[in-house]
Amino acid sequence: MKRSRILASFSIVLAVGCASQAPEPPAAPQAGQTFADAVKLMCEVDQRAGLTAEEDPLAIGQQRTTWLADHIENPDGIEFRTLVSVKGPEEQAQMIRAKAKEIGLEKCALADSIEATSAGGLSP
Repeated sequence: MKRSRILASFSIVLAVGCASQAPEPPAAPQAGQTFADAVKLMCEVDQRAGLTAEEDPLAIGQQRTTWLADHIENPDGIEFRTLVSVKGPEEQAQMIRAKAKEIGLEKCALADSIEATSAGGLSP
């Protein structure tokens, strides 16, 4: 009989203890840069970084890469930039243009520039 009282008391304490735990608050909305923001930065890299078409195609590619590495903070954006950087210029332009369209951008200056010169793409 004593044992059943102890078990009953323990069950009550356990139930009260579990019931008093506050539910976890809902996840806060993600603050900071979105993937769409990151893709837009990629498309606008020349304008934002002050780069011009007259620059050496190999140098401009490295400058684009450096600027984007410093300004893309979104993890998915970083991953996308990295995936693009290991492709050839034609595929880079296609990948960037496709993502730009997915997020609602009609034009992407970076994709246009890479496509027009076949140089100056992003580097790993």
